[in-house]
Amino acid sequence: MSEPIGPEDVWRTLATIPDPEFGLNIVDMGLVYDVAVNQGRDVQVRMTLTSPACPAGEMIHGGAYAALGALPGVGKVEIDLVWEPPWTPAMLTDEGRAQLGWTG
Repeated sequence: MSEPIGPEDVWRTLATIPDPEFGLNIVDMGLVYDVAVNQGRDVQVRMTLTSPACPAGEMIHGGAYAALGALPGVGKVEIDLVWEPPWTPAMLTDEGRAQLGWTG
């Protein structure tokens, strides 16, 4: 049986998923609000998109689901797409801001 996974494994995996509009990963974009791992297997993610009409939304959501489902030892993957709070550029991480050249 595989080693249990932890929240850091989930965050690291989500950081491999790009937002194609900005060229940043979804973690640095600030799109991932919360992660949880239950019993070392079942993954829950609470995330958003830049807008409800995001043209890359299906690709981002599907990519996150597929990447998490491929983690060794993962059980059920649940991704809750939420719109509150709405995403704003203020949610970018410092790394994301630096990559975009935003200093404000």
